[in-house]
Amino acid sequence: MELFGSFVRPHGETLGFPARPGNTGVVKTLGNTYQFTVDVSDFAPEDIIVTTSNNQIEVHAEKRATDGTVMNTFTHKCQLPEDVDPTSVSSSLGDNGMLTIRAQRRPAKHSEHVQQTFRTEIKI
Repeated sequence: MELFGSFVRPHGETLGFPARPGNTGVVKTLGNTYQFTVDVSDFAPEDIIVTTSNNQIEVHAEKRATDGTVMNTFTHKCQLPEDVDPTSVSSSLGDNGMLTIRAQRRPAKHSEHVQQTFRTEIKI
């Protein structure tokens, strides 16, 4: 297992909601797959949106009250390496509230690198 990078919940929480202790994540390289996990146990699946854009993955969750006011919100952003296939990003939500996001690595090429712009949104 190779560690690539990490992401941390921002210190300034929206509406004064404190971050849960230890709510950090690490991007892992598992063979040809990059993977990271984030705790979204405070949110229902319909409250969670995962987007990708230019090899950056963002997990955004927002819990609303019945009157429409925002009760809790957070965003995690994670920059993935350039060899990620942006069309391969997938996510799965475990029973314990852990959201696992995976992306496949592209095979190494010996030609020039061509910059691609790609954006995907996944509704959980």
